[in-house]
Amino acid sequence: MRSIPLFTLFGLKVTISVFGIVSFLIAIPPIAWLAARSLRVPLTLTQAVLAGVLSAIAMFVFEIIHQWGHAWAAKSVGYPMIGIHWHSWFSSGIYPADEPPLPPGVHIRRALGGFWINVLIGLLLAPPAFYLWPRGGVPAWVIAFTAVWNLFVLGLGALAPIDIPGVFTIDGGTILHYWRERNRTQVNTDSADKK
Repeated sequence: MRSIPLFTLFGLKVTISVFGIVSFLIAIPPIAWLAARSLRVPLTLTQAVLAGVLSAIAMFVFEIIHQWGHAWAAKSVGYPMIGIHWHSWFSSGIYPADEPPLPPGVHIRRALGGFWINVLIGLLLAPPAFYLWPRGGVPAWVIAFTAVWNLFVLGLGALAPIDIPGVFTIDGGTILHYWRERNRTQVNTDSADKK
């Protein structure tokens, strides 16, 4: 699928697929509808659309922050990322094509780099979200949505052990895959040492 260059941020080339653009645009109407239906103080149509647009922007921005966490972890282990590519609402870290085979521990540390920052952001946004929610309005929706998105989707949700090779893998799937590989390697090493 064709990659559309967006910008370079902290030395990372950021690209998006056409499907990535469409997925953000498609997200706006249901989020706007949900915002209009969820708040105690009803939103006007314009306010609901604004809430949907700002929520989609928040999804994009906080995914960049999630990937920045991965980039920081990758740099700290000596095998840095070179880019970020959006394939939907979510993105993938891009690594050099000529990267050598790495030990499982390096993959695990890189995969653990993203979730913690989103958990922290979600927890920091929770108090203002609880404060603003009863008052209603676009800010109440956007802050609450951003808190939930960070804490439960990009944070804790990223640790779900989903690994469908060649189709869809998230951080938890990567961690599980390389944790199992490390354990298999350790068992084989221990067995060889006993012989």
